[in-house]
Amino acid sequence: MPAPVAWTLDHLTADEVAVPAMRRTIVGLYAEVYAEPPYLRGPDDTRLWDDEVLPRHLANPGFALVFARHGGTPMGFALGTALQPDTRWWSGMVDPLPARMTREDGAQTFAVYEFVVRKPYRRTGLGRAMHRALVGPWTGPRTTLTLRPSAPAAVAFWAAQGYRAVGFSRPDPAGPLYTMMLRDHEPPR
Repeated sequence: MPAPVAWTLDHLTADEVAVPAMRRTIVGLYAEVYAEPPYLRGPDDTRLWDDEVLPRHLANPGFALVFARHGGTPMGFALGTALQPDTRWWSGMVDPLPARMTREDGAQTFAVYEFVVRKPYRRTGLGRAMHRALVGPWTGPRTTLTLRPSAPAAVAFWAAQGYRAVGFSRPDPAGPLYTMMLRDHEPPR
């Protein structure tokens, strides 16, 4: 296990992420981590994410981003949004789920879209802290995410956070297969 490092977790709004310096930092973290196996995303993938995917997330109601840093050193970020009624989140399921599970209203499901921790800060407890900070404020009944089954460390991490597999998803017919994960939240007391 790496030596302990103190960190700060900042909750950023969409406007704060859109500030050019912060956006470059977020995109740089994305590029660094997703260049690793099994993702192997290159500059074109990063550009597409910056130009098309990130703006969609920033415009989504319920956008949340937790930015991890040690002083001025970026350590990672976690990004999610509430699934809206027009979401396509469930449309790539290989075996469709029942309609009662996939009907969204903006208050039922929070989706963790990106979860990025730089290599030197993995296995330090930072990922758990980022996850708690991102989904802790969510008052809906569940959280979801997808992961690559070919990433055993990610599979183990998310299982340890209480997520369970509910099937496989291939959002892009030419893209990789993902495991669709779901985590039920405790009802408020």
